[in-house]
Amino acid sequence: MADSEQVTRHEREIGELRGKLDALATKEFVRSVVHEQTSELNMKFDTITAKFDAIDDRLKEISERQQRFKGIGQAITFGLPFLVSALALVAVLLK
Repeated sequence: MADSEQVTRHEREIGELRGKLDALATKEFVRSVVHEQTSELNMKFDTITAKFDAIDDRLKEISERQQRFKGIGQAITFGLPFLVSALALVAVLLK
């Protein structure tokens, strides 16, 4: 009986060790897969970030152009009545 109990105990210990080795192998496999997927996602995010940066640069450029046109429009809006008045005054003086 002692021999069969000892064999059973060894078999149980071997089973436990196999379970631990399987778990360790699974952890390493999962870690490697997670690392690969994280690297792929980081590359995709970098690409997306670059695209957003390009869009942001273009929006800033459009905003700057809009401000320039707004300035030109304000100059025309305030300058045109003055110009018309000046031309009318010159026309009256030249008669």
